[in-house]
Amino acid sequence: MATAKRPNILFLFNDQHRYDAVGSNGARICQTPAIDSLAASGIRFTNAYTAISLCSPARGSLLTGLFPHNHGLLANMGNFNGVFDRQLLERTGYPELLHEAGYSVSYVGKWHVPKEGDARWGFDHWHTGGEYAREKRALGLDPDRSKEVQRLEWGADAPFCGQSLIDAENLQEAWCADKTVELLDGYVGSDQPFMIFTSFFGPHFPIAVPAPYDTMYDPASVERWPNFDETFHDKPAIQQKELHRWNAGHLTWPQWQRVIAHYWGYCTYIDDQIKRILNRLESLGLAENTIVIFSADHGDTLGSHRLFNKGPFMYDETYHIPLVVRWPGVTAPGSACDSFVSLTDYMPTLLELAEARRPQPLDGRSIVPLLRGESVPDWRDDVYAEFHGYESCLFTQRMVRTNSWKYVYNPCAEDELYDVQSDPGELRNLANDRGYQHVLRRMKARLVEWLNQTHDTIAEDDNWKGSAYDLYLSRRES
Repeated sequence: MATAKRPNILFLFNDQHRYDAVGSNGARICQTPAIDSLAASGIRFTNAYTAISLCSPARGSLLTGLFPHNHGLLANMGNFNGVFDRQLLERTGYPELLHEAGYSVSYVGKWHVPKEGDARWGFDHWHTGGEYAREKRALGLDPDRSKEVQRLEWGADAPFCGQSLIDAENLQEAWCADKTVELLDGYVGSDQPFMIFTSFFGPHFPIAVPAPYDTMYDPASVERWPNFDETFHDKPAIQQKELHRWNAGHLTWPQWQRVIAHYWGYCTYIDDQIKRILNRLESLGLAENTIVIFSADHGDTLGSHRLFNKGPFMYDETYHIPLVVRWPGVTAPGSACDSFVSLTDYMPTLLELAEARRPQPLDGRSIVPLLRGESVPDWRDDVYAEFHGYESCLFTQRMVRTNSWKYVYNPCAEDELYDVQSDPGELRNLANDRGYQHVLRRMKARLVEWLNQTHDTIAEDDNWKGSAYDLYLSRRES
């Protein structure tokens, strides 16, 4: 009896793409028809969360299935003199395991973790930023994004967005689509299953958007964020410091409307590149045996709470991420899953899909049963995340979120407790409200369980030797 061919895997990954900037997730104006087509023929997850809202450590978690405190890459590459940069090289990543299992493994686009790349991680094909830059410089173009940062992000009158200096056909996202299409062409007729990871730069800042996408959306159509009137009352002072560090405090709502309209245009531009890839997958006859995954490493405040980018705050705008999976013949078309999923779950999921060896220990858990529409009685009813610092400061945080509550532990500042049902904008910090101390104790106990389960040494902090920790121990004993 012939053995069924293992599925190909195509993973499309955006950087800093908000959950609510996807049409199938409820975006009323921002158009993402290619991603929406995946959701219409597959499953979308309504409660997917990143492990950390920062590029390098989030990618480390996707690569290894571990939370940052376990894989060791705690901040972006090069931050804090690069002291964390090489920690990840001691870990096992999904590419080498898929390669070991007989897959041809390819990577295209932004990498942003230790540079050993194909040689260290087991990629068969490797197309990243250096190759893109060389190709575009040979055409007389300057692909250096740092110059766009200087042009758009810094200075008292920084507009925070604008038209890209490079046209739509030559931006990194179009190049990623070009390379992905070339790889798909090369797999036609092969009996070897493939895995392609395509990592787009955007809609990460600088929000430099090519024409005509920069004027696709009318700024006046952008509805005011409900939490734009943030006062930071009873919240960690570092949030206001970040507001001023990015020079975002001067932006009025009409100015933010222009920024958000550009961001949406950027999302639609990338969606058009995804459409090119999906169309080629279909025309080559590869779609029926290819699992397609779309997700992002984290989101962007984008004026929510009057903040820009991401940083030492754990709001849903930066931690809630899109996740859509199409598995032909398996995922129920147009379905949605409300179970909590972590970015750490992606790696063990890829391993199970590829029938690859699973190393131990892992923090993540395969979501394959959820993709099949199965009921999983012991699936988690909350999600955990962390943060350790970014460019200007070391600032450790931990978060646990349920459907009703979010608790953020800030060892060096005020704790935060939000009723996310009645206060989805997370404006009112209830941590010091006497009427919510019973909720605070329960959420602290949940967090301590996560800390102990994932061997997070912050659990050894003396701050935990109080009522919350005692409650956790008493529950275990009973």
